Amino acid sequence: MEYIDIFDENNNSTGEIKEKMQAHEDGNFHRTAHIWIINDKRELLLQKRSATKKSHPNCWDISGAGHIRTGETVIEGAIRELKEELGIAVEEKDLQYIVTIKSTKNLKNMEFQYVYLLNCDKEIEEYIFEDNEVSEVKYVHFQELEKMVEERAEGLLIHEEEYKRLFDFIRENY
Repeated sequence: MEYIDIFDENNNSTGEIKEKMQAHEDGNFHRTAHIWIINDKRELLLQKRSATKKSHPNCWDISGAGHIRTGETVIEGAIRELKEELGIAVEEKDLQYIVTIKSTKNLKNMEFQYVYLLNCDKEIEEYIFEDNEVSEVKYVHFQELEKMVEERAEGLLIHEEEYKRLFDFIRENY
């Protein structure tokens, strides 16, 4: 079982700890890390969620993402998730903070999503799926992904505000 810290609507710790599924069931705020990988060609890495995932199986999603465990910092969780999902080791200095998004669109998944960007020029075959959460990955130029989001491409998970902030950040910094 995975335990997570609970936060109030202002992202302050309540001191409460719950099992992840229970926190979702109860509609408690918790923290997640969303890490987007970008290469020198301005392509973003998308991961395809495995067929065994409880939510959104076989859908294309954020390069690496996950819940922050009890007692873990957001950065520690981000680093752990990248290692577990994609087999890559990074350090805090490698992650560029973009934004924290308060996500309330799903009452069973109330999150403070910490969004980061990681520069990485690994080839597709260099990614290792250690925890069976990811079935494959692919690079998509950010402008192509932007078009896919606008068209609501089938099989792509849409994170409206996150995509907007991500694309703005890339335009300003890359």
